[in-house]
Amino acid sequence: MTETEAPGVLFVYFSFSQQTRRATDTMADALLQRGYEVTAAAIDFTDQHYGKKFSKRPMSWSILKIFSMLPAQLRRKTGDIEVPPAASDGDYDLVVIGSPTWWLTTCMPIRSYMHDPSSARVLAGTPFAVFSTSRRYYRNNLKTIRELGMRSGGKFVDYTHFVADGNQVMSMWSWLVFMRHDVEKRRSFGVHLPKPNLKDGFEEQASTFINGVADKVSVGAV
Repeated sequence: MTETEAPGVLFVYFSFSQQTRRATDTMADALLQRGYEVTAAAIDFTDQHYGKKFSKRPMSWSILKIFSMLPAQLRRKTGDIEVPPAASDGDYDLVVIGSPTWWLTTCMPIRSYMHDPSSARVLAGTPFAVFSTSRRYYRNNLKTIRELGMRSGGKFVDYTHFVADGNQVMSMWSWLVFMRHDVEKRRSFGVHLPKPNLKDGFEEQASTFINGVADKVSVGAV
């Protein structure tokens, strides 16, 4: 980037329930207001065995499909994905990677991307930041992406996590009901449910985080 060029930022993420996309869009808007050139690249989960569980919404038998991912997540398996051209190569000033937490760790599509040669081409020598969306457990997710990104030659800057409304149990219940019907339900079997999405106020958190990351990168503090 020259002094007259706008900084280029790439967001790479996976989002089935669209919560990770919401956080991405908010951060992208904040950078656009700073005059940055922003590219958002959503990873497509094309794996024939695992990906078809997340091929459409509403999600029938949502609880069974979610639990069926547990063995693969515990083994840190990767699967087939389709990487958008923008996330396969390019000269960016900053890369931001977002992943929902699946069974305490990075979701399979993003873990697969981090092991794919395309991520190394994008990250080599480039500052990067990480964020997660989850109910409560996020540390292993963020740690995994950070370590894999640094292994690919990226320069880690910072991370943050966004959490869903409600406690762990009620939040998961609400999310499963949402996946089953593809519409927000505030009651199930007579029980009041929290919203099945990110807590109110995540937009301010997202904007503050990404502006802080941009400030660190612009002054070379990475």
